[in-house]
Parts: sequence; C-alpha cells; structure tokens
Amino acid sequence: MELIPDWGRQPSGSRPRTVFTIGVFDGLHRGHRALIDLVMKRAVRLKARSLVLTFEPHPLTVLADNAAPPLLTTLEQKAETLADWGLDGLGVMSFTRELAATEPMKFLSRHLARFIDPAAVVLGPDFAFGRDAQGGPDTIRLWLSSLSPRARLIQVKPIAGDSGLLSSSQIRQHLKEGLVERAAQDLGRCYRLSGSVVHGLARGRTLGFPTANLGQIRQIVPGPGVYATWVRLAGQTWPGMTSIGYNPTFADKSLTVETHILDFDRFIYGQTLDLDFVARLRQMIRFESVEQLTRQLAQDRETTRNLFFSN
Repeated sequence: MELIPDWGRQPSGSRPRTVFTIGVFDGLHRGHRALIDLVMKRAVRLKARSLVLTFEPHPLTVLADNAAPPLLTTLEQKAETLADWGLDGLGVMSFTRELAATEPMKFLSRHLARFIDPAAVVLGPDFAFGRDAQGGPDTIRLWLSSLSPRARLIQVKPIAGDSGLLSSSQIRQHLKEGLVERAAQDLGRCYRLSGSVVHGLARGRTLGFPTANLGQIRQIVPGPGVYATWVRLAGQTWPGMTSIGYNPTFADKSLTVETHILDFDRFIYGQTLDLDFVARLRQMIRFESVEQLTRQLAQDRETTRNLFFSN
C-alpha cells in the first residue's frame, strides 16, 4: 500500500483514476471495514485505484482539545490494518484550523481535484466537511457532476453493533468498562494497544513474574483489570497476561500497564510493544499479603495458558 503522509502538499502530477472515501476512521471498526471494502470492490470493477483520505491529528484535538476523544488507533496502526485489507493508498491530510475553515468546494478543488480523477466516492452516514461542516453528500455530488458524468457517489448505511448503531464512541465505552470482548466484536478484531517498554519498579521480577511496563501510550487504555493478551514484539507473537491499574496491594498512585509474557526472558527496554486484548480475566483487587498475590498471579498465568492453548 502506498502511504502519502502529506496529502495536499505533494507536487501535483498525473491524476490517477480513483475510488476514494474520506474520514477520521478511528478504530477502523466493522462499519469502517464495510465502507472501505466497498471502495476496494468498486475500484476493481472500475479499474481504478482505491484510496482512503484521513486526517492527522484527530480534528477535535485542533478544534476543541478538551472534547477530543482518546484514540482507538494510531496512524501507524491504521496504515498497517489498511495494507492488510488490500487498500491501494492511504493519504494523510494535516488537520489545521486553516483546513477546517476552507469552503467545501474550495477544499475539493484544492485538495482532491488536483491529485485524482474521481471514478466514485463512497461516504459513510452523517458525512460532513469544510467550514462549519457545510459540505455534505450533495456538495460531493455537485462536484462529481462538474468533473465527469460517469462518476458516482455511493452512501453506506450505518451498521448495528451490540448496543445500537456501531460507533467509535461505543467501542471506547466498552474499553473503559474493561469489556474487551465486546470491543473486539465491534472492531472485528482484538483491540490493540501500542507503546514502548519503559523501566518500572521491577516488583514483578521479585515475585517471579517479570513484566514489561508499557509507556508512551497514545491511545485509550482499557479499564482496570487483568487481561489475557497476545504480545507482539519485533514481528513475533507471545501469549501474555496484562495488568492495568494502580496495584492496590502496594497502594501505588500511578496507573500502570504491565505485561507478563509467558515463557519469555529477554531484555526489551525501549522497544515497541503491541498488546492485543483477548479477554478480561478478573478485576483488580487488593490482596492481604504478597503470598496471596503471588498465588493469584500463578492462577492467572494458568488461566491464560489454558485460554490460548486449550485447543
């Protein structure tokens, strides 16, 4: 997949025939997947390139930082997932107040018409763009008719999740409540949390359960609890159990994300780690002694091993 990290500022040249969609697509959930699958299928039918245009950072971090939601997916995760799905190209537009204030038709001519020949546009429900969200499907339809009588606008209906219409905000709520299985149902895959391995208190090692502490996290962290996770590191995958919380047994005041990787003993400080959340094993609880905590950790490890290898 071609990644165009500075869309709209690259030199204009050839204008490839393209089927595309525009949006933030945070989470790339099942609703997004249905829309993007349609983009790719229509591109094959029309012998055109399939393209997703997205924004970085999230528009609300620019327009109303206090109201900006925590991210479900980083840009790197979006690019990896879209490449796995088979998309031809991902264009990343730098979202600024200037871009937000652009008139809809000017936005289309300045940032799209110069770079692509639109064969079709696929839009999700409630699509709006441009100054004061004045642009919508009718604006796109008018723009397409001025360029080519064959270009078509396709609108996708919303998809239902387990708690109503499927949305990124619904998935965030599932994660806040620790409901990672429900989040996975709506995403169509396990929720992935990425970060760097940082130094912790080394308490887990003294208990016989060394942990990788995740830092530099830019996404929403699931609610406190102990989870079974797949751990991805340097292209390899291991089973693990991840603890999220304030370590009530030791009265810690800082939230930590710590993962015990099963059958693993390597020095990995500073490396990038991905956690795929498979299931919630239990809530965070305070133990009366270190011995009780150690017995529970042993049980958690056995539960995790059985979960991943019982078949």
